[in-house]
Amino acid sequence: METNSNAVLSTELSGKLTITLKPGKTLDEFCERNFDNYNSDQYEAVAIRMYYGKEVVVTLYALDKVRQEGTNYNINKIPVKKFKKTTIGLAELFAFIEEFNFTLSAGNYAIDEMEVINK
Repeated sequence: METNSNAVLSTELSGKLTITLKPGKTLDEFCERNFDNYNSDQYEAVAIRMYYGKEVVVTLYALDKVRQEGTNYNINKIPVKKFKKTTIGLAELFAFIEEFNFTLSAGNYAIDEMEVINK
């Protein structure tokens, strides 16, 4: 393991977030309630991005099941439709979330290279 003795303290943390939906709730239901023109017959949700700063922006990337072929798409990428919403409140988000778990790293060391020694 290498350490970076010249590392500057970062103001940005990055990592991974896992969300478990409440029993009986689905991602499709959340998307249909919160994004205009989303319906699970035509779209399949593949990713959600949430930005919190000067405003809250929730962006949904959904596979268009109908428009899979065309000459203007990169064949090495998945064609998705982007849905954007700036009016979703925390109450609407937490109505679907049973629990969430995340780990953030300052980036100086890889999390998978760490070993907890005070077990």
